[in-house]
Amino acid sequence: MSFDDRRNRHTPRVEGQLRFYKTATFVLLAVVVVLAGMLIIGRGQRFARAIRIDGKLICLVQSQEAAEQVHARLLEEGKGDLPGEASLKEQWTDEPWPLDGHETLSISEAVEALKPHVTVLVDAYAITVDGVEMVSLPSEQFANDVLDAVKGRYVSEGDTLVEPQTFLEEVTIAPKRAKAEEVVTQIGKAVEILTQAKREAQIYTVKAGDYHEKIAADHGMSLADYWELNPDLKGQIIHPGDKVKVSPEVHGITVETVKEIKETVEIEPEVERIATDSLARGETEVATEGVPGKKLITKHVTYHNGRKIEPAKVVETRIIEQPSPKRVLYGYVEEPAASGSDQ
Repeated sequence: MSFDDRRNRHTPRVEGQLRFYKTATFVLLAVVVVLAGMLIIGRGQRFARAIRIDGKLICLVQSQEAAEQVHARLLEEGKGDLPGEASLKEQWTDEPWPLDGHETLSISEAVEALKPHVTVLVDAYAITVDGVEMVSLPSEQFANDVLDAVKGRYVSEGDTLVEPQTFLEEVTIAPKRAKAEEVVTQIGKAVEILTQAKREAQIYTVKAGDYHEKIAADHGMSLADYWELNPDLKGQIIHPGDKVKVSPEVHGITVETVKEIKETVEIEPEVERIATDSLARGETEVATEGVPGKKLITKHVTYHNGRKIEPAKVVETRIIEQPSPKRVLYGYVEEPAASGSDQ
């Protein structure tokens, strides 16, 4: 093969390689130009971190780390000493944001600015009575302690219980997410809520633009709970001025306590009548005063929140001291008739 033939054979490959290198060089130069432009622009544009709550811009902080510290502080301060996990009810987002003359807040300033816009939720346990949530408590054990304290209000030292105390209502303990400020941490206060709560069903007057789903949502209810309160309205159109229930009737908790009560009762002595000729007819004389006996009566008494429910059930009567009879003498002898005067 001649030299010219070999040259003609390799020429296309060399030309292709040259075109590739030219293209790569052009792309590389373009990338360099873009990066340089971004760098120049970036030097003139400063960024902060924007904190949004439910999509609304609330404030700017200096960095993502600062935003994370603000979030942690809000949860920590809102939760306080409560156990369990805490979270925000609202949606939290933070993202880069150009300063453009805007002022950034310190972490403490941002926490104070955000507090009115957020609700801290914590793990809690609710005591419900007949399906109505009565009180939120920090733990399941705390809730059981509260119920034991409610029962303990109606038992005194020395009382004998026939059977374990019970609630007349359906009482349950269930986990929930609750606002931190609504969680009761004092047993005495929780007991007072459970025993003294009494509230009529709350009535709402329908306004223009209202509809069932809106009213339920505005009052923090599910639609199922709303229909349970207003079964007659299901499928009906409501009009301004109509009345609907937006909360159930609430009554306090009722503890049933059955106590064994022992009473000592006197037994009146019987009266024995003894005839004697030492007394005239119609005359009586107590020969021996009677002595009362004693009997022990055992009763089961039912109380509802300390109020006695009649009648008590007598389960045993036992004589512990026999009475001595009272003996009464009575005369049966006719008095002799008076003799007539001399004639």
